[in-house]
Formats: sequence, structure tokens, C-alpha cells
Amino acid sequence: MSPGMDHQQEISPRQAEILKLVVEGYIQHSTPISSLFLTENYQIGLSSASIRSIFVDLEGKGYLYSPHRSSGRIPTEKGYRHYVAHLPPARVLLEEDQRVIQSEYLKRDFRINEVLDVSSRILAMLTNYAAVVIAPEPEKAALKHIELIDMGGDEVLVILVTRSGAVFSRTVFLESRIPPDTIRAISRSLNERFKGMDLAEVRLQLKHDAQQPPAPGVFLPMIARTIAEHFDSVKGAEEVYTAGIESLFNRLAQEESGRARDLGALFESPDFVRGIFKRTIDLDDMDVLIEGDHDQRLQGLSIVSASYKMGERRIGALGVVGPNRMDYVRVLSIVEYLRRIMSNMITRLSN
Repeated sequence: MSPGMDHQQEISPRQAEILKLVVEGYIQHSTPISSLFLTENYQIGLSSASIRSIFVDLEGKGYLYSPHRSSGRIPTEKGYRHYVAHLPPARVLLEEDQRVIQSEYLKRDFRINEVLDVSSRILAMLTNYAAVVIAPEPEKAALKHIELIDMGGDEVLVILVTRSGAVFSRTVFLESRIPPDTIRAISRSLNERFKGMDLAEVRLQLKHDAQQPPAPGVFLPMIARTIAEHFDSVKGAEEVYTAGIESLFNRLAQEESGRARDLGALFESPDFVRGIFKRTIDLDDMDVLIEGDHDQRLQGLSIVSASYKMGERRIGALGVVGPNRMDYVRVLSIVEYLRRIMSNMITRLSN
């Protein structure tokens, strides 16, 4: 797992054990954790006085804080980071959660865009947090089929179909008339060469072909140049699928209504949400961000995210935004299991 952590001051194994128990206790009970709570609920072989001394050390190093004098302790964002960074790598999803996920996917046949939409809803339903799925960037989509259709005269309809199910079409005007049989032959040739490439690679190859010297009766450079000139029509931002945002807002509104309004304004911007998760597409591992120290607008929030694949290629991202006090073990298990299911389904649908 890649938890996006800052370099942190070393703490002893005993201090790390106490910090872990405080974090888990606070996640479960949502109240400051006292030394008495630890001695009564865990066999740790320490007195309350010894635990309080460790509390003081951890507080001095920035891992815990006390909301009131003589009260228990609450993890800081630094404390959460340490906890997440030291979670065991092996995670097993509860059978009940597995059944929910599988049953949702088995309800009907899907297209790829429906897989992304349903995945965001499943993630929100199981975690009760805001869920986000980032669709593949159009230019990174793998080409399934390219078709050139003679429209008469110097007009040709260019159709690009990607493995993700997206269809791009554009009418182009050639520099001179090309026989219909030749257009069909060039279309077959382009399919043989480009099938399976992503659209950015296709564009580079077309630009290369366009620079080849023309020869009598050879029309490929003209076709390639014309298509490449109009290739911007397949560009665009990745689509963002969200669900469960209202659940996160309601949770935050109970604590601080102003913060809920501010976060609501941020989530209304697809670019903001896209920017948070897009960096995960290039990661093969799970990622956890405790965001407050990096972006004050996200103070008190954690982001768990991962990439998903089509075949061996990472093409998009999914994850949740929730409070720092989230059940990281369960959320990580859900996101990891869901991204494997999504990758398998998308790979199968793309063939």
C-alpha cells in the first residue's frame, strides 16, 4: 500500500502499540480514549500511569492530542498516517460484503460505463462515504475499430470505436477524391495496424504516416494527415461518477455545517474531484491520503483510492472520501476487492 505519508518521527514499538489501540478505539467508539479504557479492554501489561506517560510522549511528538484537560486522547492526522502506514498488507473482505458486491453486478448485463456508475453506487452503499470512480481518459482508451465511410465526393466519415464502448465520429473533407474501394482497403489496413493501441498512440502513428512522401495512387498519407488534423474531437476530460456525497455531507453537517457547505462547493467541481483521484491511475498499489496537512479544504478527511485495469493497462481510478475516523481495514478491503471485480468485468467487456 502507498499511503502517501510524510516522513515521520520514529516512535518505539510500545508507543506504536498504544497509538494503534487509541486509533482503533477512537474509530470504533468516537470518544477520546483514556488510559483506563486501554487497561480495562486490552491485556497490554501496563499500568494506567505508564500509559499516561506514553500518551504524553505521543502527544509531544504530534501523534495524539487531548481535546480537554485530563480527558482521553484523540489521534491527530499524523497519528492516522502512522496507523495506516503500518496496517498489515493482507486484507480479506467480509463474505457478506462480497455477496453484496457480486449480487449487484449479477443483476443485469452491463456496458462499461454502467460498470463504472454501479461501482460508485456499490462503494458508497457499503462504506456510507462519498464514492468516486474516474472513467478512462478518452485518449488513453484502446481502439477496438476504425471505419472510413465514403460519403461521396471528397467527404469521408471517420468512426473510432474504443474498447470502453465510446464512439467518436467526424466528417472530414479530403484534398482530392479517393475511390470507394481504396477507402475500404485503407480502413482495413488501419484496423490491422492500430487495433488495441490507445488513441494517443494512434494519433502519433497517423502523424508519422502523414509525413511520408506521396506516391502516385497511394492515398494513405493524405488520409492520415486529414484524420490527424481532426483528432482533437476525441479529446476530453475523464468522466467522473460519484455517489453517496449526501451521506458524507450529512455526517459533516452534524459536526460543523460550515465545513459541509464548503466541501459541497468543492464537490460541485468535477475538476476538483478528478484532480484528487487522477494521480492514483498511475499507481498499482492502494493509496491512502490523510489530506488535512496537504489541503486545508480537506482537513479532517481521508481518501482511499486505487486504480483499475483493462487487461494489463491501468485506465482509471476509484475510491472514497470520508472522515479520518474511518474503518480503514474494511474500506481498504472493499476498494481492493471492487477494483479487482471491475478490472475483470471491463477486460471481459472490452474483448
